[in-house]
Amino acid sequence: MLAFTTASARAQPASNLYLLNCWGCHGSNGEGISGTAPPLIGLGDFLKAPGGRAYIIQVPGVSLSALNDADIATVMNWVLENMSKGHLPSQFVPYTAEEVHRYRGVRLAELSKTRKGLLDQLVLMKVRASSD
Repeated sequence: MLAFTTASARAQPASNLYLLNCWGCHGSNGEGISGTAPPLIGLGDFLKAPGGRAYIIQVPGVSLSALNDADIATVMNWVLENMSKGHLPSQFVPYTAEEVHRYRGVRLAELSKTRKGLLDQLVLMKVRASSD
């Protein structure tokens, strides 16, 4: 007799999702790897800039991930709450699978330019001291 697996039975803890899908490039503590992947520490700052919430999901490493929308929401909320807690806006609302699905449908035409624009906004908003 074949057993089937339900979505809830397959669910992975967020920390495991991070370990298996993000750790290799972003490091064990979200410190990033220069020239490969930016740090995830301070990622919550992007939620304070217009377009930043979508950007976090639209970066290729997230939007093109093999993870489903619900798992991406789970791991991104975990990253934000564990590696960027002090940077979250006071009214932080966790990502939902539906929101992730909507953002994944939009491809960033110019990743570096979009990131630089958001970082420049954060400097103007005095959220960050520099745009690096």
